[in-house]
Amino acid sequence: MIPKWWCLMIVFSAFMIQVISFGTAGAIGLYNIEFIDYFNVGAAEVSLVGSINLGVFLGAGPFVSLMMRHMSYRRVAVIGSLLSTISLLCVPFLDNIIYLYIIYGIFTGLGFAMVYLPSSVLAGLYFNKHRSLVTGIATSGSGIAAVIFPLLVHSLIQYYGWKGSVFILAGLSLQCIVFSALLFPLAEKPDRKELKSVLTNSNIHDKQTNHPDIDHMRNNGKCENYNGQTCISENDKSVQQNCKVTKLMENSEPAAEKSLNHCYVLCDFSFFIFFLNNILWNMGVAISWILAPEYFVSMGLTKENAATILTFGGVGCFIGCIIGGGLGNIQSLSRLSMYISLNIAVGILLMFLPFKIFQSVEILSLIKFLYGLGFGGILGLLVIFTVDLLGEKALGDGFGYLMFSNGVGSIIGPPLGGALKDSLGTYDPTFFFAGTLIVVAGLLMFLIPIRDKFVPRPKKTATELTIEVISIHNI
Repeated sequence: MIPKWWCLMIVFSAFMIQVISFGTAGAIGLYNIEFIDYFNVGAAEVSLVGSINLGVFLGAGPFVSLMMRHMSYRRVAVIGSLLSTISLLCVPFLDNIIYLYIIYGIFTGLGFAMVYLPSSVLAGLYFNKHRSLVTGIATSGSGIAAVIFPLLVHSLIQYYGWKGSVFILAGLSLQCIVFSALLFPLAEKPDRKELKSVLTNSNIHDKQTNHPDIDHMRNNGKCENYNGQTCISENDKSVQQNCKVTKLMENSEPAAEKSLNHCYVLCDFSFFIFFLNNILWNMGVAISWILAPEYFVSMGLTKENAATILTFGGVGCFIGCIIGGGLGNIQSLSRLSMYISLNIAVGILLMFLPFKIFQSVEILSLIKFLYGLGFGGILGLLVIFTVDLLGEKALGDGFGYLMFSNGVGSIIGPPLGGALKDSLGTYDPTFFFAGTLIVVAGLLMFLIPIRDKFVPRPKKTATELTIEVISIHNI
């Protein structure tokens, strides 16, 4: 039996995994100048290294979620840690940028995806009442990474050269094995034969689907769901049998039984809209993330000023993840309304950048901080909102496809933004375009309540709603 306090260790592990994985992936931009000189190639070829890495990191979600179906989350994360570490160790020995595309771009990105997805999903599954706050805290690791790693990697390159610094990053990546080893599963998956036997012995099909004592027993704490991990009475054998039915039924995978197709989550209209939303806002965010430093320099600011502005964005992202997760935990607030509002606000803030009146270090830092707050809030709501749309049992598959949508947006957005700048000769239209994409992404989410108003979502059957207490009638 896993102690109750271990859930805090799961959150800590997910937080640290995000710090290391996102920090390492985001720091690749600092190596671009070194790669240009070392491999004797152009900036476009070098920028593709980071694009492939980020695209695979975020886009491998469906593949990783498929692995999570067939092995434990902890095993997937440990394998990913080893893969990312070994890949980083190979980078200093590569003498051709094509190999860098494969080793760093594909294998390191895949390794980090295999570490990130299981830790994020498991942190969400360990909690029910405070799930939104917990996932916000875990996600805030990406904000901390945006603050720490640029300064850290810059110092490492100065002291040890780019090759020596990559070895140190590989050592940090190796620590993900430790954090991955802490990802204990909630419970083992039930054996189908055992499930059938228990159901037969309990005569569950002969029982009523409601009982007047159910609500009373819930209120007195005698019957809790799977997250509570307790049952009505440990002394009554019949009750223990009923509790066994509850645990087996709740650990079965109803979504998987509905469809053997791994992409069944995309058949849900609301989640499909959420999927498209993530593609659009990630296109805008990727444009601002990759092109903002050069844009700030083109305004006449120094590289140090640009780094300072980006640091404020990282601080805002860290705080926003926690605030977004906390607000998402308040039942009286609509998570959908918050998510839409944050999308629109982030897009509008991005469209402020081209105006000359805002182009000073102080104002740009403030805008970037507010932008980071909104972006962090969006990240903090992703897991809990996925649960709202699909339920707990489909969280792994759903979040895997969200990562895929993030990867698609991250790969498509920057080339479009760069092409727009090349054709018009200025970055101003590029950032108007990026902000518009994010605003449109937020407006797209209005299709969910509109559709639900005219076509209500199917309700669960009585058996699905009361399966955890359906056999209380035996008491």
